[in-house]
Amino acid sequence: MKGLLLLFQFMTRLPIPVKVEYDADEVGKSMKFFPVVGIIIGGILWGAYLVLSRYIDNPYAIASLIVLLEIILTGGLHLDGLADTFDGIFSYRSKHRMLEIMKDSRLGSNGALALIIYFILKISLIVEVGFAIILIMPVIARLNSVVNAAIGPYARATGMGKSIVEHTNGIGVLISTVLTSLYVYFIGWHFGEFELGLRLLAIIPLVMLPGAYFAKLMDRKIGGVTGDTLGAVLEMTEILVIFFAAIIL
Repeated sequence: MKGLLLLFQFMTRLPIPVKVEYDADEVGKSMKFFPVVGIIIGGILWGAYLVLSRYIDNPYAIASLIVLLEIILTGGLHLDGLADTFDGIFSYRSKHRMLEIMKDSRLGSNGALALIIYFILKISLIVEVGFAIILIMPVIARLNSVVNAAIGPYARATGMGKSIVEHTNGIGVLISTVLTSLYVYFIGWHFGEFELGLRLLAIIPLVMLPGAYFAKLMDRKIGGVTGDTLGAVLEMTEILVIFFAAIIL
């Protein structure tokens, strides 16, 4: 329970009634439950949609507000990782220099371009697929962060993501996958029927494969994964979830 509370405290801006002293090892050990954070975020986003849809007719305006709310809920933590990763990787420098660029708090042109494309794709795809996708999108995305933490070594000597990588293994990925699959199937069953649940389940392996490839790519580029790349794969997976949903559903 302590580790799960720390995940919410560390990975979101949600008000936690019980303040737990930060413990890097506990955060790392609880990473297998990261999809649970996505379940709560998805539920909040869905509740916001139900309220907004009563007063706003334009689906693009609603989708924009939903995306903004998600940023508020996470404090933009993972988007920062996305921008930093693109700034570093597309600098085409040495591994050491890439890591230095990723640590720089300033936003570069590659990071800015990545964010622009991200927002355009996310808002337009949500409108195209339908808003129910926001219930599973944050959950599957966090599963891919767990996958990356298990596959790749940590690229830096120290860092906030080091304990996450050190304590995440194949068993953790299995637990995360089971939790995610059960939830995703339940959502499909709730909104449709048995067949819809199976279709939604098909999205999970479809996004895990490029997620695993991303971890291997980061290993070649910078010697492993970092907190930034874990955030980047989460955000990119959200786009992939909606994209594959548009194809499958």
